[in-house]
Amino acid sequence: MSYVPLWCKTNFSFHEGASHPEELVEEAHRLGLRAIAITDRDGIHGIVEAHLKARELGVQLIAGAQVTISDSTVIVLLARDRTGYANLCQLLTTGRLRSPKGESAVTWDEVCGHAAGLIALWGGDRSLVIAESAPGPGSDSDVVAGRLRDAFGDALYAMAARHRRDTEVRQEARLREQAARYRLPVTGVVEVLYHTPARRPVQDALTCIRHGVTLAEAGQILKPNGEHDLKSPFAFAALFESDARAVALTNEVAARCTFSLAELRYRYPSECLPDGQTSSQWLRELTFAGARERYGGGSWR
Repeated sequence: MSYVPLWCKTNFSFHEGASHPEELVEEAHRLGLRAIAITDRDGIHGIVEAHLKARELGVQLIAGAQVTISDSTVIVLLARDRTGYANLCQLLTTGRLRSPKGESAVTWDEVCGHAAGLIALWGGDRSLVIAESAPGPGSDSDVVAGRLRDAFGDALYAMAARHRRDTEVRQEARLREQAARYRLPVTGVVEVLYHTPARRPVQDALTCIRHGVTLAEAGQILKPNGEHDLKSPFAFAALFESDARAVALTNEVAARCTFSLAELRYRYPSECLPDGQTSSQWLRELTFAGARERYGGGSWR
């Protein structure tokens, strides 16, 4: 069964992604994948390079981003249409402008306020893996799920991420409880950080640079295994062998994302000029007015 990778970061996710956008698209094409989502951290930084390569190879490119929330959780947002792409850009701009360089954070209110035209992949409160008991109705993550459901409607999916870690079993069980409570479909994902497992050492080194530590000091800062590569259809199906529908839903999500960067065109800003003048006439008037102010009176026409 084929699938679509919906959570892929490039090396434009600074000190995190270990593959160029073109490499991810090329590998997706080699693996026979019909589509791939590029979701860099708090930005659409690698989307242009990915778009050019995807257009060359005939791969559908889904534009998106992993968006950081002020409570330190994240959500993956994918553009369904041009409105969604505009909302995504506005949301990312809001988070960047208020944050220190290299950082970004938005609120759940802001995410919900920019829901139009977007698909949301919500992974629950990933910090719950350290808890001893599952959150019940009324917990903070339940409140978030309800608000997202109201804002996104049927464009909200629960995101079950699998990287063969024992802690993910409990976390996914809690996520599925919430998904059932709010009638959310559960789609499978892998957080892709490199296009081939051979890049794992590079990703480890980037992580160390990001945190300012050596490899010997890194400890649990590093990913515990090399399962963050771009999977083949067979490997992804094996990873989600217990839930074939989660695999099929990746294709459903991709089919709903029809936006392409090819839709964008440069549009000259509309002008409001006095007395019905043309742009050239108004520019001429401003030029001579500036000359008179700088050089004194006299006729400049």
